[in-house]
Amino acid sequence: MHRMLIVVAVLATIVIGTSASQAQYSSQQIGAARKGPVAKLIELERRKNEWLRQRFGR
Repeated sequence: MHRMLIVVAVLATIVIGTSASQAQYSSQQIGAARKGPVAKLIELERRKNEWLRQRFGR
């Protein structure tokens, strides 16, 4: 039970942190980042965040 509480707390922290960091970027910065060499990593992170939102109901 203690381990599950820690996992939920870590996931909540990640979701809150990524939501806050996404709000800081303008659409131009996001568009520019997706054209660069790290485009696949950014897309993977975006899909992970969306999965977490759907999984844990936001």
